[in-house]
Amino acid sequence: MELVVRKIFHRGAYRIGLFFERDYSVQQQLKGIGAVYSKTHRCWYISYSKEHYGVLKKLFPNLIVAQPVAGEVSSRDLPPIAKSERQLGSSENMNNPDHIANPVSLAQKLRLELLTNIGKYWVFKLNYHHLISKQLLLVKGVYWNANYKCYMALRHPDVKNKVEQILETPHFFGEDYLSKERSFKGEKITIRPHLEDTAWMEVYVPKLVAIHEKIKRFSMARYSKTKDCYLIPAAPVAYDSLGLQMEVLEVAITNELPSNYLQKKHLPNRKQIELRNAKTRIFDQVPEIGKPYVSKMMDTILAFNYSHNTLQSYSSAFIQFLKHFDYQDPATIDYDAIIGYLASLMERGLSASSGHTMVNSVQFYYHNVLDKKFYTFKLPRPKKEKKLPSVLTMEECLRIFQVVENPKHKLLLLIGYGAGLRVSEIVTLKWVDILFAEHKIHLKNAKGMKDRMVMLPYSIVHTLELYKELYKGKQYVFEGQFAGEPYSTTSVQAVMRQALQKSGLDKKATVHTLRHSFATHLLENGTDIRYIQQFLGHSSIKTTTIYTHLTKSAVDKIKSPLDIMVDENNRKKLE
Repeated sequence: MELVVRKIFHRGAYRIGLFFERDYSVQQQLKGIGAVYSKTHRCWYISYSKEHYGVLKKLFPNLIVAQPVAGEVSSRDLPPIAKSERQLGSSENMNNPDHIANPVSLAQKLRLELLTNIGKYWVFKLNYHHLISKQLLLVKGVYWNANYKCYMALRHPDVKNKVEQILETPHFFGEDYLSKERSFKGEKITIRPHLEDTAWMEVYVPKLVAIHEKIKRFSMARYSKTKDCYLIPAAPVAYDSLGLQMEVLEVAITNELPSNYLQKKHLPNRKQIELRNAKTRIFDQVPEIGKPYVSKMMDTILAFNYSHNTLQSYSSAFIQFLKHFDYQDPATIDYDAIIGYLASLMERGLSASSGHTMVNSVQFYYHNVLDKKFYTFKLPRPKKEKKLPSVLTMEECLRIFQVVENPKHKLLLLIGYGAGLRVSEIVTLKWVDILFAEHKIHLKNAKGMKDRMVMLPYSIVHTLELYKELYKGKQYVFEGQFAGEPYSTTSVQAVMRQALQKSGLDKKATVHTLRHSFATHLLENGTDIRYIQQFLGHSSIKTTTIYTHLTKSAVDKIKSPLDIMVDENNRKKLE
């Protein structure tokens, strides 16, 4: 496998960028030496130093040092990381003209690009730079749009001057300051039936970026390259939502659907969307030669009614397995060769959880897809590391909750801690699941396809009732950016990160840390561990017993034999 290194500038410093075809084992090796993945550069990277370069050379003797691309200037195309190993880490060689890129403007370095306006905002994008990003977001009227991976700046003279000063690019924006929402009067979109599958309707859109961006806001929308149109569920609510979006832009809708074509049943549920998206992501990873095997694997997983997470993890692991054997028919692969492959993964530093996933996925294929249930297929199971989860004290949890000002954000953290919920359970919580009279929450179809009842803390009932009054008729307790859709898990994690930063705590913590803290605090207060097991939804009591190692009150009661001996000796002296 080819592994290429380039010198890149990332997060305010030069790094060694590592570019290679997706490979499970290489990723594990890089994690082992502290490498991190960069979404901006789409590569793994590590600090730019002689020591790290030496480690990489030992791990990958056939390392390729990339040459700069002629005619292009960007952070990825800087001169090679080293013409010799001596250049790395040497201050005098860092000043070598052969080792330094030609000076370019900040706009070129950032690949600054102005996009079409959306409503009252200028829209622009650039390569990530943590200092520039921080300065931009401090400007009132500038926002980061996570959906479209771009910045949005209010079309105002003050915003224009401040942003252009930060970007060191005068006259970047035009003089089209905010007046009103742009009108596309005279334009129209056409809606036709999708003959291949009547559960969808075809939406033909004029070649205008602003209208395309509006259509993309539908999470269920798919683009068909063959028909050059968008496919949207043929449901009344989807049609009405489309009408509302186009009404703002004054775009006419030509409806060519037959009568009774729109049906409520055509609206896919959340599970359908997640499974469809998972299948699309998986097929993107595998070449044509391997698709028949992967397709059989996915069909069998779906037949077992496994979750989209299991579909994703099992299929991805199976693809790595196929890739190692050059997409050979798995039925013809020798048993010893499979054992050798798994052993090689362990040697390269594959984590125990990843090893178990690989073993489970391979075994699932042979047992359930090839129907070799009596095949004596014994695979080595890597021993799992026993890591204690990090927890917060009650005082630290309180500090986090106190710094959150947004009522919605505070409530989702409180309910996550107060009921011990997973982040996926917080975002999919519906009002019908909250039993106010019984002070309980009914979690449906949670992890492992299991339902369970958890406590609804008395202290947040009144707040929750007031919050419900403000959001009458909504399905989800915490709705996302678009009506009828749940809040995203990444948004919840972002709320937690910001709260942790504001609180000034040095600990690393996520939303799941609140769940660990919930269990630990219950145990410290004398709650029976079997009840805690039920609250957390653990299948085995062994999973819950890990919290017995974390309870401060239990540990404080245990005395070291040295302390007992010293105390006894001091007592005898006093006598």
